[in-house]
Amino acid sequence: MSYAPIICSQENLQNTTSITDLNLAESGEKVYTSVEKTINKNMKLPLPPHWRSYVTIQNGALALGLLIAISWIWGTVGTLNRNFELQQQVDQLDSQIELSKLQNQNLSFQKNYYGSSEYLELSARELLGKVAPGERIVILPDSSAIKDTSAAEPARPSSTDKPSNFSQWMQFFFGKKQS
Repeated sequence: MSYAPIICSQENLQNTTSITDLNLAESGEKVYTSVEKTINKNMKLPLPPHWRSYVTIQNGALALGLLIAISWIWGTVGTLNRNFELQQQVDQLDSQIELSKLQNQNLSFQKNYYGSSEYLELSARELLGKVAPGERIVILPDSSAIKDTSAAEPARPSSTDKPSNFSQWMQFFFGKKQS
């Protein structure tokens, strides 16, 4: 029986029983021509004895199913989060479109107003001081020059004041005038 040469490190050779090595003169590497490993077929799992009852095919299938379910849920949550962010962007862009439409409509109203005869008449009156036939220009003094005289004089109670609210109620209920 012949074996093909295998290049191995010392770590790989810990469980071998017989090794034939050759030194190659040119490369200086060790080439192992035959490797025989002894494998104990009755080897137990390196688990504590009370855990061995839990390591079964059914539990492995259950663990695999849980792993698949968790990965599916993780992907679904990620997709929902991404869809939520995209919907927020769509809503924001829709509101910007609506705002742009309103601004466009406002500008078209302004264009129509500035092209109307009412605007021309008002601007001619305001800027050039023009008046329509039969109108008079009235120039009023600046409002800052007029002083508020009512604040300067305190209000004096007059003798013709109305009776108090209580007196009015007493007169309403009892028909008597309070003094």
